[in-house]
Amino acid sequence: MFKHILIPTDGSPLSARAVKAGLRLAKETGARVTGYHAADPVRTHYYGEGFAAGTAVVRELEHRQREAARKHLAPLERAARAAGVPFDTVIDTPSSTYEGIVGTAKKRRCDAIVMASHGRRGLAGVLLGSVTQQVLSHSRIPVMVTR
Repeated sequence: MFKHILIPTDGSPLSARAVKAGLRLAKETGARVTGYHAADPVRTHYYGEGFAAGTAVVRELEHRQREAARKHLAPLERAARAAGVPFDTVIDTPSSTYEGIVGTAKKRRCDAIVMASHGRRGLAGVLLGSVTQQVLSHSRIPVMVTR
């Protein structure tokens, strides 16, 4: 059925449910898994009289973001090993999270995406947008959504 499943995670408890469901699906179908985390790009920060933060500060922020991303992906890695599911991970800094997810699925030739939805509706959904909704709209492969 599926041979390669992308599982995006933001490290939230809700996302942990998607990890569990995705790994269960991978185990049942004999698929391999790619864990994905989108880190926010580090923007040049300005302070004082229009001076930009130095490159050392930007490098440190990027390093901390990558460490946080690894921390978010670690539970997926442990669970995949325990389940005997082949896996790898991708940490990316896309311009938008949904583009990163859809783009990574395409680049890695995934044939399914398993992800969580925070279920924001109403004004919160309009203001914050929905990464899941954008993935559903732009993905050309099946997307399984957990809550």
